[in-house]
Amino acid sequence: MLALVTTLVCIKLVRSTGKSSDVVVVASTRDEGLIDENIQIYNYVPQAEGVFTFIFASDTALEAYKKHHAIFMYGTLQDEFINTMLSQEARDATVNDTFTVFKLKDLWASGQTIVLLAAINRDHLARGIEKYGQLIGQTLEENHYQRIKKHYYDAGISSRMKDRLKKYGMTIDINTAWMIDSTHKDNNFIFVHTHFPDRSIFYYKEPRKSPPNDQYALAKRDSLTKDYYTGDYLLKELTTVEPIEFAGLRGIRMRGVWQNDSLIAGGPFISYFLTDGDTLYVIDGIVFNPGERKTDHMTRIEVIMNSFNLIRS
Repeated sequence: MLALVTTLVCIKLVRSTGKSSDVVVVASTRDEGLIDENIQIYNYVPQAEGVFTFIFASDTALEAYKKHHAIFMYGTLQDEFINTMLSQEARDATVNDTFTVFKLKDLWASGQTIVLLAAINRDHLARGIEKYGQLIGQTLEENHYQRIKKHYYDAGISSRMKDRLKKYGMTIDINTAWMIDSTHKDNNFIFVHTHFPDRSIFYYKEPRKSPPNDQYALAKRDSLTKDYYTGDYLLKELTTVEPIEFAGLRGIRMRGVWQNDSLIAGGPFISYFLTDGDTLYVIDGIVFNPGERKTDHMTRIEVIMNSFNLIRS
């Protein structure tokens, strides 16, 4: 578990800087393979694409990166830059536990997340990163999501677009760059889309008493996109399914890769299959951005989908 260390400051912090995917990695000895193997998170889009862009820096260069929004620092109690960051209690905990992990918020800049891993000595450093790598990656991924979410909402949401969506029984937070296509509204299918790059989100509902299982969700999405997205289908070997509770509803979430043979196109997708009483709701988002990075755009899609609000009669 990450210990949250709070720091009191008496001055107004400057805003943190850096691209949403950037993570500054600070250490006295650089080991790119160790960090990439244990902390990087990969999305299939359809090729494997890392969520993070690591910027490796020596501990002597820390001053130049103190305003960055995401910093991962690791080292031993013998490293001065680690030792000075820890209280005596934290140093004692590191001695007792061999290695410890701490999370600090807004230490040198507002909107900043710092993750610090300390080991008792260099012999235990790699083992500490191997043990806590997944947790560190998840913490940095949450920071990535929150930063993209903040930038998205800072750009402004259209209340007019939300009002237009209400007549279809739901709302999501979109701006005027998005267009609503209600051609198939009589079949309970509508979608919103925008370009540069191409992104779309569809909303669908149907009567269904039993909760959806994995096989049903996979087949249902393929049938919907075959009818309304000119033949998209899922690459099942690159699709993961997990249970979720979302917007007060229970269901499943699918992530993976879609393909369209006729258009020679493909990319990442995310779907929510949610039940409310005797009704199934499907919310699905995709990105098509050939040859370019897709993860940040897909995260914005998820931000929008997570604003979903069901309008009940």
